[in-house]
Amino acid sequence: MVIRKRRDDDWDDDIFDSMFDDFGFDFERINERFRRIMERMMKESESSQVGQYGPFIYGFSYKIGPDGKPNFQEFGNLPNRPALGSQQDGTAREPLTDINYDDKNIYVTFELPGVSKEDIDLKISEENIIINVQNPQRKYYKEIDLREPVKPESAKAKFSNGILDLTVELAKGRKDSGKSVKIE
Repeated sequence: MVIRKRRDDDWDDDIFDSMFDDFGFDFERINERFRRIMERMMKESESSQVGQYGPFIYGFSYKIGPDGKPNFQEFGNLPNRPALGSQQDGTAREPLTDINYDDKNIYVTFELPGVSKEDIDLKISEENIIINVQNPQRKYYKEIDLREPVKPESAKAKFSNGILDLTVELAKGRKDSGKSVKIE
């Protein structure tokens, strides 16, 4: 392998020439190869539909549950996660959600920044809660399976500043069909 020297090269010492020859480095060839790879990647990214998949969001919340055990909850819109968009096209984000129980009620808080209450479709059945937001700029979707049955007709929801607070009474062995909830 031959190392080509330029006249303005600061590394023109014979020691460096022999070191590069011993290791077989041809920096000009390596540099040219990286340049071609980068040019090809730039051309491919300009011609492809890269933007249709993003932005991707992922996170988790952590709190101690009533039983004293840690509770981790994931949220986001990463692909290949079945909970995200089981009825969606995969572009919906999963809202950060906080769920709390007491003796009589379940309290659910959804963080839905950038949407209005008219965009929110909230459905509650005895066993689960489904939230679906179809805003052109922001889409959210989440299904929550409840650990205890609730009374869907008792649901009260309030939306303010991107936060949706939901309160539902716990039921004792009742079976009802789902009910749409009016958001104030």
